Amino acid sequence: MTSNDNINNNSSTMNEINSMICNTPQWSIEDEDTIARPYKHITLHQGKRFRSKLIQTFNKIYEIPNEQLQILMEIIETLHNSSLIIDDIEDNSDLRRGNPSSHVVFGMPMSLNTANYMYFKSMNLIWKMSADQTSILELLQIFNEELMNLHRGQGLDIHWRDSLNELRYDGVPNEQMYFKMVMNKTGGLFRLTIRMMEKISPNFNRKKKTLVPLGNLLGIIYQIRDDYQNLVNNTMIANKGFAEDLSEGKLSFPIIHGLRFESLNNVSGPTLLNILLKRTDDDELKKVALKFLQDTSKSIEYTRKVIEDLVRLIKNSEFLPSLDDVNGNEDAINEINFIIDHISNI
Repeated sequence: MTSNDNINNNSSTMNEINSMICNTPQWSIEDEDTIARPYKHITLHQGKRFRSKLIQTFNKIYEIPNEQLQILMEIIETLHNSSLIIDDIEDNSDLRRGNPSSHVVFGMPMSLNTANYMYFKSMNLIWKMSADQTSILELLQIFNEELMNLHRGQGLDIHWRDSLNELRYDGVPNEQMYFKMVMNKTGGLFRLTIRMMEKISPNFNRKKKTLVPLGNLLGIIYQIRDDYQNLVNNTMIANKGFAEDLSEGKLSFPIIHGLRFESLNNVSGPTLLNILLKRTDDDELKKVALKFLQDTSKSIEYTRKVIEDLVRLIKNSEFLPSLDDVNGNEDAINEINFIIDHISNI
């Protein structure tokens, strides 16, 4: 290659850059497919799409047009799946739904970037939900508030886990602290769903009862049940591994109860605290911890009782919509009760 060739190539490159910087950033379908791979991986093995079913049930009350409803379901499912990718990274979980987690297949940097990208992509869908700019801004505010709440709750959960080695029993949260954390972390998507539905519903007004408190309680029940099943449910064990929360060192609801029991009583042998701090994959050691939670501290039994108490609270309170709230639609009430029974089934 001659010096003239170099000069000509450089001139051509500068012309291309000059043209490029005067236009919007370029992005191809191939580029999109490349960075979406970790997200597509997790959606290949779909869960039960519980959140979409919940939205369809609530829509018997809110009566949102189908086009908006489909967009909302896509937003919530995208947020949920993206949060699972990040959860698996933060929890160092190798399995998701019985298959290798996205970061195991594609690496942490790409998976983390993809999950964050999908958060923004779901936010972008909000612009399709209304032609009214004021409504769009209000929906964006709801979205932002609840995503912040979700990260606040997740941040506390991680802090408690990762400071346990330093603070030991003094770092174990009480139940009230746990409930507040869960209402932020797990309640976030429930609230986001309900608040957005109430904002765009053609028949919801301030005279009607908001279902946000119901969503908060559903989030708390959902998380405590998930904590319970992680330790004892065979399906959960098949999908995530045996008692994965013990390997993670997570301060789940039954583990918090067990640690607080242990701190107040003289416990011989390997303590629950020491097993948690090991972040062990040793099933035999985890069985020792599980036996303690079942037989000594009675934390498994206590967790089951709390779930039952919360279900009674939700069914014997003013949190459920009345017949007037659903325009006399008894099927809507029955379906909400079915959902409550489903997420509390242990």
